[in-house]
Amino acid sequence: MTTDALAWLDQRVPRGSIIRFSIAGGFNSFLFYVCWAGLMLMLADADVRILWGVCWGVTGVLAHFVHRWFTFDDRKPVAWTLSTAVPVYVSSLVGSSITIGWLSDTYTIDVRLLGLLNLLAWGVIVWLMMRLFVFQYSPTKHGSQEHQAE
Repeated sequence: MTTDALAWLDQRVPRGSIIRFSIAGGFNSFLFYVCWAGLMLMLADADVRILWGVCWGVTGVLAHFVHRWFTFDDRKPVAWTLSTAVPVYVSSLVGSSITIGWLSDTYTIDVRLLGLLNLLAWGVIVWLMMRLFVFQYSPTKHGSQEHQAE
């Protein structure tokens, strides 16, 4: 059943696309956001950047495996994708933590709304880095490999 559903999805939403990344990213981002918002409630005096970074790091590991299985593919070994994903997630953790801190210091609107905007912006950046550097995804390479197997 899962294989049939993924084959159906593969025909309509190509692997490596921003749409496919967004579907998986929606799941990952939901977990991240619930964790972050929950920690902000429990630890109201903590620095928003620290809480953001902790949640980003924890959900980043999960996101790697979700994107490997769902968004891109397993053509490259886990040792490669995980070791190249770590610098991507570390740089996005630092960058997104800095920007959420700057946004919360600069704007007076609800920090949770700013968090959503920050999450969306960094999601696009992470997608590009994952597509280009980690999975080195190319639709033409992957499409020709599928046709050779048939």
